[in-house]
Amino acid sequence: MGALEAWLAPAAPPLERFAAERVQGSAGWLANQALVGRRYGQRGLRVTPLEMAADGLASLRVREGEQVVGTLTVRMDGPAGLAADAVFPEELRALREQQRLCEFTRLAVDGGTESKPVLARLFHMAYLYAHRIEKAELIVFEVHPRHSPFYRRMLGSRLLAGERLDPAVNAPAVLMCKPLDEMRRDIETMGGRADLAAQARSLYPLFYGPAEETALLREMRLGV
Repeated sequence: MGALEAWLAPAAPPLERFAAERVQGSAGWLANQALVGRRYGQRGLRVTPLEMAADGLASLRVREGEQVVGTLTVRMDGPAGLAADAVFPEELRALREQQRLCEFTRLAVDGGTESKPVLARLFHMAYLYAHRIEKAELIVFEVHPRHSPFYRRMLGSRLLAGERLDPAVNAPAVLMCKPLDEMRRDIETMGGRADLAAQARSLYPLFYGPAEETALLREMRLGV
């Protein structure tokens, strides 16, 4: 379940301040999990750290200098299923009969940074890993009901299932989704166009432009 900063942040700072990368080593993994634990705990949510060796997981982060200011985990569907299966099993069972699923989860942004550019970088990197590398076709998001307007307005996501209790964090949740071919078109149309951010009321203008996307995708494929 994603924990978000208020998305109506002040004007976005220069995007060059933020470096996006996939975590490869245990130190980076622990730093990401620490940020998740701190931000969720501030909202009264309990969360169990993810094991680095778990199958189908990619832990992503954005740094400002040496400080981790945002993290997001991509979980690919597989024999163990997705975390959202615990709350929305029937909905996911029907979806995976038609397409390959992935889950964006464990979203956390440091409270001392401006959230929009960090979120844009995290979601773009997660898209690249899930769709361009792992060939997933649909993202599912299990989110707190009060965060669903963010996912709808800023990413163009749709509601799949209404509010239920998620016992893992002892909080309500809804299930949302976004087809990854739609996300690809949104990125191609608006990515790298920060001048459109206010007009579009969307995160996509703060995503990477074509040249940056190509470089980041190459780095992720090479594991650097």
